[in-house]
Amino acid sequence: MGLYCRLTCLIFLVSCISFLAGCSNAPQAESNADSTTTSIDTRELESPEELLKKVEQAIELARKQYHLESDKHSPWEIYHGMLAFRKDYEIRKEGKDVNALEWISSGIYFDKEPWFQKTEFGGQAHPYTKSNAFEGHKNQSLAILAMADVPLDHKFQTPDGPITVADIVHNAQKEIQENEEVTWSLWGLVHYLGPDAAWQDKKGEEWNMEDLVYMQNQTLSNDSACGGTHALFALAYARNTYRNSGQRLRGYWLEADQKIQRHIEEARAMQNFDGSFSYDYFFQKSASENFQERLETTGHTLEFLMMALPDDRLNEDWVRKAISLLANDLIENKDEQVDYSALYHAIDGLVIYRDRMSPDRSAQLGGKKFAAANSTKTEVKVLKPVLPPAPAKTATPPAPQ
Repeated sequence: MGLYCRLTCLIFLVSCISFLAGCSNAPQAESNADSTTTSIDTRELESPEELLKKVEQAIELARKQYHLESDKHSPWEIYHGMLAFRKDYEIRKEGKDVNALEWISSGIYFDKEPWFQKTEFGGQAHPYTKSNAFEGHKNQSLAILAMADVPLDHKFQTPDGPITVADIVHNAQKEIQENEEVTWSLWGLVHYLGPDAAWQDKKGEEWNMEDLVYMQNQTLSNDSACGGTHALFALAYARNTYRNSGQRLRGYWLEADQKIQRHIEEARAMQNFDGSFSYDYFFQKSASENFQERLETTGHTLEFLMMALPDDRLNEDWVRKAISLLANDLIENKDEQVDYSALYHAIDGLVIYRDRMSPDRSAQLGGKKFAAANSTKTEVKVLKPVLPPAPAKTATPPAPQ
């Protein structure tokens, strides 16, 4: 009996020692794993200074490598170049580099159609005719002129005489209507008119900028162009303009900000380990080994983030990792054929990052010339979604005789 007790005690003691050893080792193993992960992530990330140099290299490489030509490329392609490089963008004409804005202002034609037209309400860039020709979306050209900060009195020649940017803005106001894609109209109009603008459309209906914000808020992102990144970019640009006017977010502006914040976190949650963003944008997490697909999706998502994120988040690891991945992709695949929409939206994201990180903080993050309105604004136009019909009432049975 004594031997049995001694064996039992010995087994119990060994078990306790093993248990305690296991408990003490487990946190150490977890700590080592965390340390390894942190070490890997840190080793992959350049310093902000090194990253900025790489971004500048990618931007300049794209500027020189993908040089569009006046007689070969469409307005749609050249507009995208202007989006990325603004008023300084140059194209090649008859072997010489010319300023793109000056060239398109001179009354040129594409596919036997003028780039700009006079209209009943002022003027417009030539609207959509076919894929990748003129505009891809209503008022897309106006949004790109806004991003290049082309002044309101700038003139474009048409077959019927000159029009100004102000004429294009006025035409956009008159032609606005419900149940249409509003992204580029919001982007362009908020830049030129400010967040408190109010006007009448061609039917005499009252509008103000919050109507457009409301309409954009209702857009389901994954059903919009490029996974909703353009819609979110326009919302962020409008929100920034509103905040720049000194007003506190409220109403549809607050709703816009909440939508923006939600999609920032969704982009982060669906980011791949290599730094690229989801091939399915905000719908689900997915990755691609194809350069063109990464350029399309990561470039568009990063462009939105660069307009939406506050300054104090630009140096977060996940943001820098995405920027590094995109810059590396452009440098390492410089000889690859590219879709110009994907390329220039990606470059736009890198340009905004570079300008935000530069000492003079020259990035254009919404209009800054509008003061908050002093007078009481017109009530916001009610553009609520149509409600489903009420269920039919059950007929009351006749009373018993």
